[in-house]
Amino acid sequence: MRSCPYCGATLVFDRMEKIYNCGRCGAALSLQDLVEHREKAKAEKEKMMRERRKHEEYLEWWLSSKK
Repeated sequence: MRSCPYCGATLVFDRMEKIYNCGRCGAALSLQDLVEHREKAKAEKEKMMRERRKHEEYLEWWLSSKK
């Protein structure tokens, strides 16, 4: 089951329209829209993890230089 990228509710597939509908927020998304949302969220998460790792490496370096 797919979940809505906006509110997290379960999406229902409409076979006639070939789109996913959200019963909670009313979003209507094609499969391509869902793939794009997933890729964007994955890219943002990877960016955040890189920034966190960079910060942790800097902090480790800074603390080790203070010994």
